[in-house]
Amino acid sequence: MVHTDLNPSNVLVHDGTVVAVVDIGNAGSGTRGSDLTNLVWLTFRDPLDGVRRRLWTRILGLVGWEGTAALAAAQILHMLEVPIRQRRHDAVPGVVERAHRVLDELNALRAA
Repeated sequence: MVHTDLNPSNVLVHDGTVVAVVDIGNAGSGTRGSDLTNLVWLTFRDPLDGVRRRLWTRILGLVGWEGTAALAAAQILHMLEVPIRQRRHDAVPGVVERAHRVLDELNALRAA
């Protein structure tokens, strides 16, 4: 099962332990790489660290290079669609900048 909208607001934590995952309206079948790619996207406020590197490594292990690139592309397109649909065109440049960081980082990991 894939959540497809995994983010901090959908994960309930008590005393440092995940106790529930909520808002499963879009959940369905697929690779958990989809959820992990969403988590990678959410961590791009920070420089590459051990957490994001482990996420990338896990995604690459699950779906390979081509699958990871496809998941990253799908995430980028989805994140572009949201502000455009909401007529928040001022947010698009920030999404494009983050998209470049995602792809640059993924390419750097591939070369490593």
